[in-house]
Amino acid sequence: MNYGEILEYIQQQGYRLTSARKHIVEVLCHNSDYLGAYDIHHILEENNKHIAVVSIYRVLEMLNSIGLLEKEEFGSGGERYCLKNAAEQHGHQLICTKCGQSKELGDCPIRHLAQSIEAQSGYRIQNHWLRFFGLCPHCQSEEDLKPPQSIL
Repeated sequence: MNYGEILEYIQQQGYRLTSARKHIVEVLCHNSDYLGAYDIHHILEENNKHIAVVSIYRVLEMLNSIGLLEKEEFGSGGERYCLKNAAEQHGHQLICTKCGQSKELGDCPIRHLAQSIEAQSGYRIQNHWLRFFGLCPHCQSEEDLKPPQSIL
């Protein structure tokens, strides 16, 4: 779905098209990464659009309730969202379990594995995605700076 189709769908579901909803949908349409409310808030602030974080949470929950979003918990203590059509695209990510930063991997690292699975199983694979969870370089350096934990 594109921006216009999403706005039309929101109206069809009985919701008004507030400026906050339009701005948040616009941010989601321009980002294929999973974003949290604070990520969206930061992007909006950079563009001189001021929407309270609590309002962003409400809009995200509404969009999720009408089936437009994928919601994920990345282990960093907060939920992150992505438009369903962007989440369903073929892609592979590295995701930091501490800060939630994600990075797309380039070429498909398992293309040959998928072809082998097709040959062995008889399935025609239509899509797949791969996610690796761990600590990004920044969070690793923060961990390295922490003093060792005492067990006493």
